[in-house]
Amino acid sequence: MYDRTYSDAYVAPNVPYSTQGLAIVAIILVIVAAFAFVPARDPSKVIPGVACSVMSETEIAAVVGSPVRLSPTTGTVCRYVATEGDTERSVLVIASREETPHPRLAYSVEVVEPNARVASIEQHRLMTLIPGHLAQR
Repeated sequence: MYDRTYSDAYVAPNVPYSTQGLAIVAIILVIVAAFAFVPARDPSKVIPGVACSVMSETEIAAVVGSPVRLSPTTGTVCRYVATEGDTERSVLVIASREETPHPRLAYSVEVVEPNARVASIEQHRLMTLIPGHLAQR
């Protein structure tokens, strides 16, 4: 019925190079298309335990009214310092774990400025930028 001796060398089917090339190009195009349609990293996504992931420098600068830069941090306390104007201004974003029956992370914001009235208004505006279930009110 089937006459083949196993001492004969295996001969692969003869596939033309053009077909192989088209298959390789198609696979590469599928991979590129998959990466092209992956959504960009959303800076508004919160990384649990990292206070610096709650708000971006541009969001804080829009509320404070001057550009800010993130100082070196461990991630649980992030200090954003004004780069123009009053150098005493800074914003602290603090991550803490609540001690409740269902522990969760909460974030608080402190605006450090000589004018306490303006700081409290900005602090309230910054707290509204944090997703509601994460902010300490």
